[in-house]
Amino acid sequence: MCAKRSDGPIFVVGSPRSGTSILTWCLGQHANILPQEESGWLGEFAVSLGVHFRTGTACGARSQLTSLGIDDANFFRTFGNCVNTMILNHRFRQEDMSRELGRTDPSQINPAFRVSRSAEEPKLRWVDGTPEYSYYIAGLRKLFPDAKFVHIVRDVRSVVDSMLNFRMSDGRKLVETEQQAYEYWLGTVQPCVHAESAYGPEVVHRLRYEDLLHRPEQTIRSVLCFLNETYMDACLQPLASKINSSQVQAGFDARESHSDMHVLERAWHLSDQLQQSKPVSYDTNETFALLEETFSKRVAFIAELGVMYAAAQRKVTTLTKRLNRCGVGLATNFLLSSIALYTLWMGSWSGTSAIATWFLSSSIGIIGYLAIRWAGLRGYGIRMLRRYHGHNSFKPPVSAGDASRPLRAQGLEIKKI
Repeated sequence: MCAKRSDGPIFVVGSPRSGTSILTWCLGQHANILPQEESGWLGEFAVSLGVHFRTGTACGARSQLTSLGIDDANFFRTFGNCVNTMILNHRFRQEDMSRELGRTDPSQINPAFRVSRSAEEPKLRWVDGTPEYSYYIAGLRKLFPDAKFVHIVRDVRSVVDSMLNFRMSDGRKLVETEQQAYEYWLGTVQPCVHAESAYGPEVVHRLRYEDLLHRPEQTIRSVLCFLNETYMDACLQPLASKINSSQVQAGFDARESHSDMHVLERAWHLSDQLQQSKPVSYDTNETFALLEETFSKRVAFIAELGVMYAAAQRKVTTLTKRLNRCGVGLATNFLLSSIALYTLWMGSWSGTSAIATWFLSSSIGIIGYLAIRWAGLRGYGIRMLRRYHGHNSFKPPVSAGDASRPLRAQGLEIKKI
């Protein structure tokens, strides 16, 4: 039985190199679904809204938003409606830009990939396949309460092979090591699994990448039924093309002896579970609370980041002053020892051992001081702050948006790698 009618947006989530791009463009060929380039900004936009709502209600009953009776659900939904309207209202502008880009490079035109096939198509909803939105499902649900999420999952071994052989548009590797690839896969897939458990199959639909390849019509039908859209053959046309290919060579072996087997085994176990049709068993209330808590922590961290940065700057300033005083002391000590050593050298040599030891220790102190100053205490403090920010961020070290941007325009396909 198909889901109830919804005009909410559609997000294709999952690990990069799992088919998010091709599935997005398959769904985008539907007459009622407008395909979008990977956006990458909506997740942090939801977090920013959380920060602003927190500010707007910080004074309790005397806060503007509180006094207006605006709760967080209403606040998020209002901005989500604006985003939804903005995207749909710019459909024809998107098509014009696509056609213009196609004229500059006709070799990239591919009729299987279109923004729309005629101006009469309604295109009342849109689909976005940004893989990193796997980290922001809770926030996106707040923005778009009627949104649907399609989690496409591919066997982790194939994903790792693809990641290790894939280079982004600027030539950089997506990941450097086997373990990074497995950690990347776990980092994006686990939130999708939690979302499936927390929100249920009416909100999150999981499909296997292999089913999309080997049983495309049946798989697309099931996804469109989940979205409550009628089946259209046009949704199968992009599958005839290969986009963003890693071109993994036959016999490629990703195994590295220094990889953490605990990480690999966790990924293998979860991957094997997800290849089954039955849902992964989790406590719904617990996982829902986990997603909400994770989003709230992210909001709190961003809200307090300015305060933490100011505190870190004050600490760096204090340490710098102490270091300067220490430097003056070391310089004075070095100068006195140098004078004493010079005096002994010009006169008698009695007591040379003690003076030489004094001079040597002073020299070591000065060298250490100069090394610290050369490294830059202020730069060190900033690096520590960035490291702390990295540990409290949803995002992986490499932007998933950069890793898997599919197409640039209507009917356009990135040149095969």
